This record gives sequence, structure tokens and C-alpha cells, in this order.
Amino acid sequence: MSAQPPRETETVQREASRREARYAHQVTPRHVSPGGAQARAVDHRRSRVVLVGTPAYDDPRLADIPVVANNVAGLHQVLTDPQLGGFDPGTCWSAPDTVSVAETGDLLARAAAEAEDLLLFYYSGHGLLEPRRRELYLSLSATRPDRPQFTALPFAAVRDVFLDSRAAVRAVILDSCFSGRAIGETLTEGDSAILGQLQVAGTYTLTAAPGNRTALALPGEQHTAFTERLLRLLRTGSAQAGELLSLGDIYRHLQVQLQAEGLPVPQQCGTETADLLGLVRNRHPGRIRPAAPAEAAPPTSLHLVHTARADGSRSTDGRPYFRIHVCLASFRAADLDRVTRVVYHLHPSFPEPDRTVTDRATEFGLTVLGWGEFNLRADVYLAGRPTPVRLERYLNI
Repeated sequence: MSAQPPRETETVQREASRREARYAHQVTPRHVSPGGAQARAVDHRRSRVVLVGTPAYDDPRLADIPVVANNVAGLHQVLTDPQLGGFDPGTCWSAPDTVSVAETGDLLARAAAEAEDLLLFYYSGHGLLEPRRRELYLSLSATRPDRPQFTALPFAAVRDVFLDSRAAVRAVILDSCFSGRAIGETLTEGDSAILGQLQVAGTYTLTAAPGNRTALALPGEQHTAFTERLLRLLRTGSAQAGELLSLGDIYRHLQVQLQAEGLPVPQQCGTETADLLGLVRNRHPGRIRPAAPAEAAPPTSLHLVHTARADGSRSTDGRPYFRIHVCLASFRAADLDRVTRVVYHLHPSFPEPDRTVTDRATEFGLTVLGWGEFNLRADVYLAGRPTPVRLERYLNI
């Protein structure tokens, strides 16, 4: 999840800062490269992509979703565009609309065996939750909702294939309407059966909606709501990303966009290996440019620390707010004495995401209220140095 806007910003007094600092712990950011949060490019020759979508069903109990065909065609076009994804069509495979369970399994098994860098599986269609064991199935054209065990693709099989793959990054994107009505059930807010099954060790998973929500196909749009905005992002880019759009960039952008439109908010899990893998080139003219090598920060003991404490208040959708405190720390007081100001760059969902702090007495501390997952950047300005030192810290609150 990306960060949610704070309700307040406050100046942190010396006593509060020192009290918080006793509990601060230093961690290595998982989503940061030494030169800044710049995504690395996919090795297309050593990667495989499988795109599966089911726009029409033989069984009338499963509603057709004609725009799903456009989902698959649009993604294949973007991923194989030399100016965007750059994948060779021979390594980016689109399954036919009437693909069978066995044929889908063959495609996935072959892709998993061949992939060494990225293994990506995209599915769009109805998801079915089998009522007895509450196991997730992905429906295909011949699926019968009362017999998913024999006519649909079990997600457990996808999980097994991914677990056996040697690919450095394994990713699953599900744009699926979890059709509780088709199996006589309604998923509840506390139902973790779906997302629990999607947590595959070493695999990044992005779903179009939480387990208790239904993904949408909006009237007048040429794709499902999630994939429509995904394709728009891939084609036009983001000002909040660098030269490449990573899977993490994609999630953070879509989370803010869909929430702003009042649409089901996507979910992700397993970000460790995927957040810095660039899926397509970022076409946005205002994209973040990588810092010149000559501006690399000198050796310094300065680093960021943070604490997060439950605030007791909640956001409008019921999520608890946390009081997030971040400040500079150093093993040498002389390094802190050289600092003249710190410019914090929060997630763009915060009001005024760029905050400047000049108070040495608080170790240049900043406190905000929010929740979520994002990469915090800070430009630290030192006396006698014309360019700032860039520090980063991954927050998962």
C-alpha cells in the first residue's frame, strides 16, 4: 500500500526527538540502489511473459467480460513495443481466448523453465473460490462454476510452477472479478482466503481489488477499470518515477489513482525482489532524472532513522493512523553540526510532499500522521558543499 495523507505536521521538540530516538532502529532500505531509487532494466532475452484473459464463457452462470480481450491485446502491444517494454514477441505469449486448463499449464511450465530474470503472469477474468476448501481458481472459457476443481485453473498450480522457477523476479498480476455470487457466497471484510493463497514465497503479486471487493469493468471503457489505468500509465509514464517504471512504481501510482476515483484499490504482497525491476520505459516528460555520477555523496555517517507509533485515530476507510517520526542520526556529532537543512520528499499522496526542516536541536526531525508503504528520500545540505547528500529509507507502516 502507498502512504496515506497525514492529518497534521508538527515541529518536534528536543525532548520528544530524543525520547523517540531511543527506540529508533536502523535498517537497510530494500527498495534503494546505491545511486538512488533507479529501477534496473529487464533482461528481455532471459525473461518470459504469459498473458491470459477470458472474455467469454460457455456457462451462462459466468458473465462474459468482452473487454478482457482488449486487456490482453493492449498489454501485449505495450510490452512488445520497442519504445516501451521491448520484449520480443517470442518471449511474450498471449494465450487464445479459448485456451484450456492443460494448455495454460503448458504455457506456464515452459515460461517458468526458460525464465532466468523475470517471470510474469497476467490473468484477467472471473476468479472462483471453491466453497469447501476455499481454494482459488482462475476461470477459463470452459469453466463450470459448480466444478472449478475440474474445469478451472487452480491458483495452487500457478504457485507450484512459480516456486520451482529459477527466475530472479517472479510476478503475478491478477485483474480478476472474484465471483462470489457464482458459488453462492459473499466474501466478507475479514476473509483472508484469497490474499493468503496469493502469497507465494519469492513472488511479487499485484491484485486489482481486495479479496472482499469486485474488480470493475466500467461502461464506455475499452478495458477493465484496473487494466485501463495500468495501460494508461505504461503508455504515458509517471512524474514520480525514474527512467524506467518498476512494478513498485506501477502499484504506487495505481493505488493513488484508483483510490482518488473511488474504485477498488489494488493490493500487493512480496515486494522484496520486484520493486526495482523496470518493466517499461517511463515516457513522462517530467520523470525523475538520475543524478550525475560526479554528484555522488561522499562517505558520511549520516543516516535516517524512524519510529512509528499507533496514533489512536483512523482514516475514512477505517485504517489506523500511525505517528511517523523521522530524523537524522550520526555516530559523529560533528557531521550533524555541518547540516544546514534537510528537505524530506514524502510520498506524493501527502499534502505538500516536500518538507524542509532546519532545526538542529531536533536532529532535523519531522513528524507526520499516515500509514502505508513508500520510499522516503531526504536531501541533506551541508555547510561548504554546494550539492546535497541524498539519503533514503524504506517505510512499511
